[in-house]
Amino acid sequence: MIKKNAVRHFFVPITVGTMLAIFASIRFLDRQLALAVMGFLKASRFLHTATANIPDILFLFVCVSTSAMWLDYFYLSRHKGRADQLRLLQLGANAVPAAYLVKEVLQFVFGRTNTRAWLVTGAPDQVNWFHGGGVGGFPSGHMTVFTAFAVAFCSVYPCYRRLAVLGLAVLGAALIITDYHFLSDVIAGAYVGLLVTHTILYSLQRFGFRLWLTR
Repeated sequence: MIKKNAVRHFFVPITVGTMLAIFASIRFLDRQLALAVMGFLKASRFLHTATANIPDILFLFVCVSTSAMWLDYFYLSRHKGRADQLRLLQLGANAVPAAYLVKEVLQFVFGRTNTRAWLVTGAPDQVNWFHGGGVGGFPSGHMTVFTAFAVAFCSVYPCYRRLAVLGLAVLGAALIITDYHFLSDVIAGAYVGLLVTHTILYSLQRFGFRLWLTR
């Protein structure tokens, strides 16, 4: 059971630190870093071409992975699967689509200019409240979804925390060096993914839902 005081003591400093990091990034780093990356990419025709039209398959990934986790969960629950496996599958199958839906709502609400749109079209880097459908970049969807799953994974297998953090750091760097997101988008995505999974885990435990089936 997750204790309320432990949750408060965990999230208060993380929330404050995240907000400060986002504001500092928007104010001092986002645009400068994006311009530096674009200059580097343009210096190489290969890199510029390779990163110009990377397809966004996040929605497909979420649909396929969520379906696979639920199918695996119900199969293992009827064939004496291990409790840790069932717990991971149920947490992941809830956290991944929930994280995607939350990022969709937040991107629509904030409507922050997409990094590529700012660089290519010269659109102002600003927040367009409730006008971000399909074009908003804050928070990063990839960072939100993958952080949500990583947190679910590490809640079951804490020995892999360092590896998960490393993987998320690589993903965040990739999103930045391809100029698909500002640094603040990535920071916000990581925080939202963390919050989504912990909210689901806390809710399951708080309201007495079973985290896995036993046979």
